[in-house]
Order: sequence, then C-alpha cells, then structure tokens
Amino acid sequence: MKNILFLISVILCCSSCSKELFKVAPKDQKAIYDEFWTYVDENYIYFKEKEVDWQTVYDTYSPTINEFSTDEALLQAMENSLLQLRDNHNIVKTPFRNGKSYNYMDGYEIHFSKDLVENNYLQDKLQQDNVFEYGYIDEQTLYIYIPKMKNFYYLQKLLRTLITPQIKNLILDTRNNGGGNSNPVPIMLGDFVKEKTYLGGYIEKTGPGHEDETAPLAVYANPSVSVYHDVQVYLLINRMGYSATSYLAAMCKGLPNFTLVGQLTGGGGGGNAGFELSNGWSVAVSVSDFVDKEGRSIELGVEPNIAIENSEEDINNGKDRMLEKVLEQLR
Repeated sequence: MKNILFLISVILCCSSCSKELFKVAPKDQKAIYDEFWTYVDENYIYFKEKEVDWQTVYDTYSPTINEFSTDEALLQAMENSLLQLRDNHNIVKTPFRNGKSYNYMDGYEIHFSKDLVENNYLQDKLQQDNVFEYGYIDEQTLYIYIPKMKNFYYLQKLLRTLITPQIKNLILDTRNNGGGNSNPVPIMLGDFVKEKTYLGGYIEKTGPGHEDETAPLAVYANPSVSVYHDVQVYLLINRMGYSATSYLAAMCKGLPNFTLVGQLTGGGGGGNAGFELSNGWSVAVSVSDFVDKEGRSIELGVEPNIAIENSEEDINNGKDRMLEKVLEQLR
C-alpha cells in the first residue's frame, strides 16, 4: 500500500513539474497587431487611391489592445483597421471567425430581376448553356445573362454559335455578377476587334514603400484569325458587379462597338496576397491594380457610358429602366 501511495505521489509531482517546465508563454497581442500592421503597410497598393493615412490608423487602433488582450479584441482591432481601406479583397482569417469585409454596395440602390427580363422583354424563355442564359429581344437583338465571371472560353464559343448574320445587336448583362476569373476576357474580345487593341494594364507592388509599383503591364485584344463580330454591344452593369466584372467593364469601355449602361461597378481592381502571422492567423490585402486604357484605376469602380439606375418601384411595376435605355439606343 505504501508503494502504491508513493507511486501516486511521484506521478502527481512529475505532473506538476511538467506543467511548470512546459508552460506556454502568453501571446503578445500587441506584437501580433504590429506584425499585421507592418505587412499591410508594406504590401497594400491602394493607400493613395483610398486617401488613407495608415499611420493614423495605427495610432487609432493600436492603443485599443495590449499584451494580454483577448483574441476577439485583437481581431476587432485588425478588422477595423482594414475597413478603413474600403476594400472587399482585404481579409483577416482566424480559427474562430473571419474579420468583417467592407461592403462596397452600401449606400447604393441595386435593383435587378432576371425573371422580369425573361417575362417582359424576351420573345421566349431564357435558355441555359453552361452558366450562361440567353434569349432574343427581337430577330436582330441577342441577350445573354452572365451570372459569374466563369467559363469565358465557353462564352466565346457560345457567342460564335449564336451571333449569326441576322444579329446586329448584342446585350451582355453582368448585373449582380460578383466576379471570378477575368483572364480569358482579352481573348474573347479578340472576336470584336479588327486590329490589336490596348485594353488596359496591370500594376504590381515592387517593394515596401507606398509608391513602389511597376509600370502598367499592357493587356491587348488581338483580332481572332477567322471571327469578327460586326455587332453593336451593350454591357449592362451595376454596383454589385465586382472584381473580375469590373475588369470586364474596363476592358470593354472605349472599344468602338461597346457601350456600358447602368451603374458604377463595385470596383475591386486588386489581386490579393496572403501572409501568415506569428499566431497562425492569416491576412490578405490587395497587392496589384488594373488601370483602364485612360490610365484610371478600376478599384473604385468603372463608370458607365450611360448612367441610369433601376428603383425598387420600377422593378415592382415590371420595368427594367436600364434595359429599356439600351432598347432606346436601338430604335
């Protein structure tokens, strides 16, 4: 019995010693915030466009935490800092929740109904092919709804099939399209140009300074070998159109046969890059930009050639004023 008690005593002692010897030091939350702030300071590309003094952001939110702040308090300081940059591509991710994202649609009236278009403006019901839906306004006007920036090589193939000699007008509707992949866009636009055409340029960060950027890397549409769509194109856009949808709008704007109709897009011109902080959390911010053929960044949105908005009342009354504005141009 004594041996058993002695053994239990030794185990308890060793257990206690182990806890003391291998006790993990508390995280220095202030140091983690400084690491986060420095990464953003050296890598974010839009301080000038957003007119944000990042040092002032530090002076505002750094004092809200200290060495022993909770993880939630630290995350709130980080997300509040990023929200000052008004960029939906910026994000902090943690094991317990992700930081809040900037709402680029806040303050805008965004009203669109695909069903209304189908029921009130098309000859027949929309037909679906891949992610795209299409129908005809009349014998000369083709309508295609693009819900996602996805499978654009397939869209190019679809357009080559649907644009017959009798089609004179094409309506590409990107409203409520939150983005995706814009890389195939210049290739698709090659079917709409007769000569090599400048579409804009990509800019990337080159160093830790706020002005450390590359010159724009030019993007061109090269005419396709055997296809040219001799049609007038109307691109419908609204504020919900973000990221790759803004790239599409910017690349199309200024082409002689394209007209943008609707609202300012949501912007989102940056490609983001992530970094793992010392506590295992990750932060990602925009590290690149896209400028249109006039040298304007698309981060704050792409302006339409013809500005018009739908109201909730319009939709409730069965009217799509954006689409009707396009139809006015065809008369």
